[in-house]
Amino acid sequence: MKITYAGAISTAAVILLGMVLIIPAFSPPSPPDNYRQRVLLVFSVADEGDASEWLLDLSFTLNKHQVPATVFVSGKLASSHPECIVAFADNVDIGSRTYSYVELPAIPDYLIQLEEVENGKNAVDTAGNLNSKLFMAPFRETDDEIYSLLSRSGIIADFSYTDHYNKFHNGQFIRFEIESYDGSEYSADFFLHIETEEPIMILFESDTPVTRIDDFIAILKSGKTHFINASEITGLNLTLRE
Repeated sequence: MKITYAGAISTAAVILLGMVLIIPAFSPPSPPDNYRQRVLLVFSVADEGDASEWLLDLSFTLNKHQVPATVFVSGKLASSHPECIVAFADNVDIGSRTYSYVELPAIPDYLIQLEEVENGKNAVDTAGNLNSKLFMAPFRETDDEIYSLLSRSGIIADFSYTDHYNKFHNGQFIRFEIESYDGSEYSADFFLHIETEEPIMILFESDTPVTRIDDFIAILKSGKTHFINASEITGLNLTLRE
């Protein structure tokens, strides 16, 4: 009886030890002590309402918090209000959205599509005295022609999508997955509790009040947040300033 009882205890001890060793392997790893969540703030500006005033207010807010970000505007808006482009600090990437803010797949002529993309980039470049190499399609609508349009226009990064971005590498555009969120649908506190070693992208449209964006950034800064721009996430210099 004593031998049987001792054997049972030994068996239980072995099982318990095995569980202690195995459970950590299936548990999510704890973030390192120096963990800082990387956040890419992206601002998509539509050609409607007081877009120029919104941009100036946004530039003031980003400058106040001294955080990098990425902003996309149309060439027409940049040409009409160049002061909105030069208002942003050097840590803010500026991308184009065609010239006329038009849905590219709806244009049947490839050359007119190309003209829209090229003129949009050139207008942003002229307004900001820079060389912009990133793009976001109006309404985020693209088709298979987008890769040719961008490469011929000197654009090497495409942020037209909500779940990935494309960057030009070794002669072709390559897709990179990214976890993204609509900034209007989540509170800033929500992002303070996300723990992933991958960067996350938070998108804001220009109908979001800048006062909300101001508060949003302030809350994120109170946590372990490392703000990045499109250049940092792609490893490319996407806004070359003169």
